[in-house]
Amino acid sequence: MDKEQQQQQQQQQQIPLYAISTDVIEKNQNTENVSSSFLKTTCRRLQKHSGIWYMLAASFIFTCCIFALKLVPADMFDVLIVRFFIQSTALGVFAILYKHYNVFNTNGQPFACILNILTSSSTSLIYVTALYFIPLSDLNTIKFTYLVWATILSVIFLNERFKLVNGIALCLTLFGLILATKPHFFIKTFVHIFNRPAPSSVLITTTTTTNLTTTIAATTSSSSRYYLGIGIAFLLALTKAIQIVARKQLLITKQPPSVMNFQSTSIAFLISLIYSIIRRFWQQESYPWKWMGTAGIIIGVCHLLSTILAAKALKRENVQVIAIIGSLDIVYAVILQYIFFHQTKSLIFFLGASLIVLSAIILSIDRYLTNEQKRKSQIIHDENHEINNNV
Repeated sequence: MDKEQQQQQQQQQQIPLYAISTDVIEKNQNTENVSSSFLKTTCRRLQKHSGIWYMLAASFIFTCCIFALKLVPADMFDVLIVRFFIQSTALGVFAILYKHYNVFNTNGQPFACILNILTSSSTSLIYVTALYFIPLSDLNTIKFTYLVWATILSVIFLNERFKLVNGIALCLTLFGLILATKPHFFIKTFVHIFNRPAPSSVLITTTTTTNLTTTIAATTSSSSRYYLGIGIAFLLALTKAIQIVARKQLLITKQPPSVMNFQSTSIAFLISLIYSIIRRFWQQESYPWKWMGTAGIIIGVCHLLSTILAAKALKRENVQVIAIIGSLDIVYAVILQYIFFHQTKSLIFFLGASLIVLSAIILSIDRYLTNEQKRKSQIIHDENHEINNNV
């Protein structure tokens, strides 16, 4: 009897193996379902906003390509010849041979087409010209003001309504430009003009006067080159703003972006080639074929890659979001300057750049809300039209 009771107790204490395996399998399945659903949600969100990642990569590659021109021991326009040749060739093959577009068709907008070609090619050339005089971070900061100038030009030429938001953005941009460009020369000039000497210090020695004059002359000499670059950068922003207005008009007529890019890069290639030939009449030097064949090809391919990524970003994300992400060119330039040249920027510069970016964000949000309102009103109008047709 004792043996039988012990066997019964052992059987009661034992838990069936199938019960254990079922519980473990259910827990594992639940864990796998949670992890798989999390991964699917994450992948879905990343894919939904893939345009942001494309634009981040495009902005970084573009900034690196421009910054690399400062590192190459050759004239930047000689390197640009190879870059524009690679871009125009690739875009021409895509537009003409693959898409079978007519690259000479203006879609009934000849003036807008010519204006877009001239401004697009000039933008690239002026961009590099300004890089001779000012750092890339300052250049990108001033260039980013094109969003504000494009809004103002749209009010003038496209009969868009000027709103309070436009005025606020314009004021922020102007104030940001004053802070970002660090007008030390103007500040010192105003100080010397309005700082009148006290009666007790009327007598100034000749040595002090000479030192003061030398200091002002040195400040003027060092500042003139910088402010020449500031003026060129401001011209770049205005040119890019005109380009945006012209492209907006061409996009209404369904002009393919690849055709517009091919036209502008081809003209830029011809202009840079003609300038390089003319420059050698007064500067007798040979072409840097080594750097043109290496750095020029690498920069040209990488720049073409950034153009493709930017085009993919525009197809997947809102234009206003893409424009805001473009402000990261300033951050990338600051980082690259610190890594290679150990250049640091002052707090005033970052404050001015932040105001310029803030003005662009305000305009982008306003444009996004306006487009959403138009889209909703169009949907309501279409629904009412269908109801009336059914009745």
